Formats: sequence, C-alpha cells, structure tokens
Amino acid sequence: MNKHSIISLLAWCFAAVSLAACSDGEGIDPSSAEPVVAYPYETLVADLNKADNLPVVAIVKSEAGLRSVALAILTDGGETIPVSTVTEFFDRHSFSLSEKINYKSDYVSAVVSAEDLLGRRTEAALPIRIIDIVEPPVIVFSPESWEYDETVGGDIPRTHIEVSSPAMLKSVEITRVKSSDQTVFTSVDFSSEDPQSSWTFDEQIHYDEFDRGMKVKVTDSYGQVRIATMAVNYKTVPPPSVEFAAATIIADRDEEKSVEIAIESQAGVAKVALYRVEGKTETLVSEKTCDGEKTLAYAGKMVFTDATSGVKAVVTDRVGRSTTASAGALVNLIFAESIPVGTAPLADGAEGGVKRLLSLGDQRTYSVQECFDDPSLQTHADVKVYYMNGNAQSVRIYSMKEADNKNGEYAAGDKNINAFSCLNATCFKLVTNLSFDTATAADIAAIDAASIQSTNIKGKEELIGATIAFKTASGSSAGASRVGLLKLVSISEKVGANANARVFTFAVKLPKE
Repeated sequence: MNKHSIISLLAWCFAAVSLAACSDGEGIDPSSAEPVVAYPYETLVADLNKADNLPVVAIVKSEAGLRSVALAILTDGGETIPVSTVTEFFDRHSFSLSEKINYKSDYVSAVVSAEDLLGRRTEAALPIRIIDIVEPPVIVFSPESWEYDETVGGDIPRTHIEVSSPAMLKSVEITRVKSSDQTVFTSVDFSSEDPQSSWTFDEQIHYDEFDRGMKVKVTDSYGQVRIATMAVNYKTVPPPSVEFAAATIIADRDEEKSVEIAIESQAGVAKVALYRVEGKTETLVSEKTCDGEKTLAYAGKMVFTDATSGVKAVVTDRVGRSTTASAGALVNLIFAESIPVGTAPLADGAEGGVKRLLSLGDQRTYSVQECFDDPSLQTHADVKVYYMNGNAQSVRIYSMKEADNKNGEYAAGDKNINAFSCLNATCFKLVTNLSFDTATAADIAAIDAASIQSTNIKGKEELIGATIAFKTASGSSAGASRVGLLKLVSISEKVGANANARVFTFAVKLPKE
C-alpha cells in the first residue's frame, strides 16, 4: 500500500469516528438537564466483622441519555480504585447501580460518575463509614491462677474475673472444673436493651482438693467466642490420723478406764471428742480443745457399762477436716475370738492340734482322751460339731447328749463319749435380731433363757456368720443356765480324704457371773 492510500484510509477512519460521535447526540436538546446521581442513604456503614454488608446503590438519571456510568472507591490515602464501568443500558435515561464491595478499613467514599450522550459529566460521592474488625472478648483473671496451701494457712483468695468486648457482650458462662466432672457455676445473658461492654465476677468460693479450674466462656454480639481457664490449685493436707491403743477395750461393769489414742495431724489438732457407743446411742463423754499440735497422745476417761459396745473418737484439725475412728468394747464379758473345733472324723490333735470338744466356760477345746484321763473335765465339755458332706443339712452343732446316733464317733481307743459321767445338754437358738460382733452383756442379758431349747442346730453354710444363743446345761462347769453367744466364723475345706473331716472355727461371748 502506498503513502497516498494510507492517508486516505486514516481520513476515512477519522470521518467514521466523527460521524458516530455526532450521531450519539443527534436530535438531543442541548438544553436538557445534566445527569443526576442519587444515593438512598447519606452514609454507607460497612462492618468488617460481618460477612454480608450493604452494596453501593445509586440511581442515575439523564434527560439526554447515558453514555457511561462508573463506580470507584476513594481511600483515606487519596487513592482512587476503579470498581466498574457500564456502557450498555436497557434504559439510557434511568439506571440503577448496585455493586457489592469487598470493603477495607481505609475506604472513605464511593464515587459514581455519569456521562451523557452530550458528553456532559456528573460525579457524586457517598461517604463510607467503616467499622473495623474488633478483637474477640478479653478475659482477665486476678490473680492469674488461684492457689491456697492449707499447711501455710492465711486468708483464702477471692475469685476475681473481668471480661470485656468492644463489640458488646452477649453472654458469659463460668464452669467449675473438678477432677471428676464439670458443672456450670453461673451464667449471664445480656439483652440488647441493656448492652454492656464489660462485666465483673468477684466471689469467695470454697474450693477443695478436687477443684482443677474455673473455665470462662465469653460471647460477643458478633458471635465471637473467647474461652480461658483459671487454674485452681488447692493444696490440702491429709485428715488427722487416729489410732486407738487397743482395737478392743476390755473392761468390767461400770469400770472407769482411760481410752488412749495416738493422733497425728499435719494441719494441727483443733479438737478431740470421745463418745461412748451403746447400740445406736452415742454419748459425748469428754472433749478437749487443742492448740494445733502436730502429734498428740490423748487419754480420755470413760465409764464402761454393760451396754457399751464401743468407743468413738472424732478428731478435727485447724482447717476443719475431721477423722472418725472407733474401737470395740467388751464389758463384763468372757470373749474368745477364734476357737477351732474338729468334727467327729478328725482325730484329736490333728490339723495343728485341733481337738473335738468345746468348753464354753473355759473357751478352749479338749480331746476325748483328756476327758477320760481326767474325768473332772467331762463337765467342761459343752459342744461338739459334725459335717455331713452332700447332706441337705451339712452343718451341725450338737450338745454333748446323744444326737443322730453320732456320739459313738467321738471315741478314744475303745471308748466313746457315751461313757462320760456327764453329758451336758447345752441348748441353742438362732438369733436374727442381734449381731454377735456388737452384742453387749446387756444385750445377752435381755435374751429370754426359756426360749433357748434345742440341743442342736442344723443347717447349711449360711450358718457361717450367724449369731447363735446358747444356754449351758445344769452340770456344766460354766455354771447352770448361763446364756451366751456363739458365732460360727468359718468352716475349713476337708482334711485328708474324708469329706466330713472339717474344722469349725467359733467366736464365743459369755457374760461374767
């Protein structure tokens, strides 16, 4: 293409552009009003804490017709950021602009500019107020962690918690955390009618060794949540250690005795209280206020009655922790805790020296041969026992009188106990309303002797642990018609090959005459 042709082409293009420009305004009244830009609100508020804010909305009108509408954002640094430009219109005389904006903290205004077909330009600015991102709620513990040591003592700290939020508080929940569970201690909901930016909790809480912390959950008006926990460390000391000098106190009727107790306390002893126990009744017999001794040898005097079943001590330390300890009492009683008695097939002296005839008065056993060697001992024999393996009533407790034709099995050489000059007809009765372990001399004295009539007790292993009242025979060395208690403590497994060869172990209580 030559130079002339290029010049001709450029001239044609310039003419076409000029013609198009003239055609946009062709027929338009040059006196028509300039474009107008209107906003539906005076200031656009954008909250950066919300996911959805209002768009920039503007109504643009033009009598001459719109050629273009442009939106830009002005920053506080003077920067103009183009957003969009529209050149095609369904209706050139009226256009509604709606543009969603990704707002930023430095935006100060939205600027809409409109140009009509006559080339006239109008610009209007919409102020933008930005609510900047607010921080989540703040939780402050004072002190930062709660601690108390019982060994040191002193004032117990209060629990002080302050919460705040620039976005206003919606709710606060405080949870008490223990080693085993968590429970809501208190909660507060704030209404929109009474908005609060801060809230304070201050209480004297009585923590214990099982507390681990106070968890605080704060929610602000934007739904932002802050959770923090104040550690709780309550250092406790063990409760006092209390030990009686004797596990069971032996006393005569109405005897005054000193009850000796060894006490240790890391927190220091504040008080010792001693009680006499008579069945379900507890009577305070002595009390001592102490000066915080770490160790204490306590001796309190007490009168023991026939009804006394035990003593109880309550020791309290300086932080209010108490220990209760008890000791048994045997008042006006002859007592044997464990007497082994062999059944008929078990030879006297076998199985560690076990013998077969039980003396209630002596609270020991004798062999058949001993009773033949010394006939005076025959009056001492009160009880014999039998076991029948596989029988419906395998456990049997007999007097010395003939029973079930079993006397012949209690033999020494060619003689058996039927040859005794005295066969004590001891009587028995199961007692269900009285516990052997706690029974006192007064309890035993209250048993109707006339109701004890059976010369044997038969049953199964459920007799183990049962309380059995007995009444001695007229010829017993223990004395005639004396009432006491038996407890079958245990029955051994078979001894050797004979399944009926067993060892019965008894405990015995017999009031003194």
